[in-house]
Amino acid sequence: MKLRDFGIQDGISEVIATTISPTGKPNAAPIGIISDKKICARIYPDTHTYSNIQATKKLVANVVSDPLVFVLSALGDLDEKELYIVDEIPVLRCADAWVSFECEKDEQDDTLIYLHPIKGKVLRKRIWTIRRSTNAIIEATIHATRYLATKDEKYLKWIAHYEEIVKKCGSMREKEAMKKLKGFLRGRYKKL
Repeated sequence: MKLRDFGIQDGISEVIATTISPTGKPNAAPIGIISDKKICARIYPDTHTYSNIQATKKLVANVVSDPLVFVLSALGDLDEKELYIVDEIPVLRCADAWVSFECEKDEQDDTLIYLHPIKGKVLRKRIWTIRRSTNAIIEATIHATRYLATKDEKYLKWIAHYEEIVKKCGSMREKEAMKKLKGFLRGRYKKL
């Protein structure tokens, strides 16, 4: 199986990981899949994604082109109606493609999870250009999650920088995504 056939390129590809808990509760969250000599991801132990992987040893990487889905899955829970089940693992309805993986934890580094592809499916082939505003939303979302984890103010400055790019170059969907991201952070931290 060639991961690039499903949109996962060499380097780091940002995807939405879907997992399921032992009690059947689905979870969706952005992760970066590192495709180098081995395929892996860094997933932090205090997350639902990590707990679910430890319990089931499975993950689906959903290749998604909608930046709002990145924001919503990073900062909250997606509605279960946004998902369907394939081989007992949730998949996003909006995914352009998905790949399921068997997961294996590194013996020395708890955050490093090796991903072994099982199967995948291309659902839609889209033609799209590289857009500064889409990339800005992804970067702002990553910085928002890091800010929530560390409370380091530098991430807020970087989010503000990316917000200016979205204001200048963004589609309505991207502007909505940035508004949701900022609203979420304002709700959690009043000084924003």
